[in-house]
Amino acid sequence: MAPGQPARPSRWAGSGLAVAAGLAVAACAASVPNPAGPAPPASPAPTAKAGTTSAKGPPAPLTNVPVSAADAQRRAVALVLSGADPRGLASADVIYQEFAAPVRYIVVFQSMLASGVGPVTGTQPTDGQALSVLHPLVGYASGTPVFIKDLDHTGVTDLGRPGHPSLYRRTPQGVLVSTGPVLRAARGNGAPPPIFYYGDGSAPPSPLASAAVSRPSAARVTIPRYGTESWSYDSRTGRWTLTGGGPRVAVANVAVQTVPYKQAVVSHRDGTTVPSARVIGTGPAEVLSGFPGRSGMAAPGTWSKPHLDDVTNYLDRNASPMVFQPGPTWVILAPIGTRVTTSGGN
Repeated sequence: MAPGQPARPSRWAGSGLAVAAGLAVAACAASVPNPAGPAPPASPAPTAKAGTTSAKGPPAPLTNVPVSAADAQRRAVALVLSGADPRGLASADVIYQEFAAPVRYIVVFQSMLASGVGPVTGTQPTDGQALSVLHPLVGYASGTPVFIKDLDHTGVTDLGRPGHPSLYRRTPQGVLVSTGPVLRAARGNGAPPPIFYYGDGSAPPSPLASAAVSRPSAARVTIPRYGTESWSYDSRTGRWTLTGGGPRVAVANVAVQTVPYKQAVVSHRDGTTVPSARVIGTGPAEVLSGFPGRSGMAAPGTWSKPHLDDVTNYLDRNASPMVFQPGPTWVILAPIGTRVTTSGGN
């Protein structure tokens, strides 16, 4: 495995994600080197690479899809969205789905620009935890002083609406923003590190995991108190499409990452809190992926992110890094009790 790339992803095959089984593997995962990004001096060196330069151009760090040299070096822009059908998801490289009130989408743009993205919502504690390793420019609509302070204590550049109102516009659809003006509001480039493992570039491409791989054409993710998301695999495009239970998107990989949720205090005076995902630690994971022109794939495993500035590693049942396919990735920050069931395929 080459330096600078994340460890191979983890997966769950078949139906029903068992939290206890995932936690058993997690003990092994804790000792696996962090794939990319800054880490404390005691941390092992990165274990994965984002890919190699192709004739079409260098790989985008967050998708491994060839882009121009300029695009590959562009800084990431992360925007926090909500709503039944947020605008701009089709241009995103990575989307973190958090089950707060309402459901939130932490959307990362790097390989492509996007206009009129929204509705933009308020920042919450998960944002800095998920984004710090990417050192992005972060846009949001509002936030309590404590939540904004939490964000500013991580490795992001705060370009939220409270301090930069001219970047945003209020519309009947909510507060919207475009990534171009956000990029121009900060100086310098600085591409993010790769955060997923795409294999060693060998042909044919490596399977998703070294154990417990299934080949489904459909998956259902049932989230306690939030209903069920239905995903369908299109072998022609090599994409998983969210066909029910959320905004319609098509992505190369879906990572169901089971995490604890805690109540973050919005107002001590009013006693109001919001659910907040905790993405530092370790736990069960299941990854959906696939090869274009062939079947989908699913596999169980674990995720591990020991520190704020570590990349999240996705490891299979043999504690080997899971191999994502080039393209956008949807990360479901799944509450404990979430179940994944797969069907179809062979």
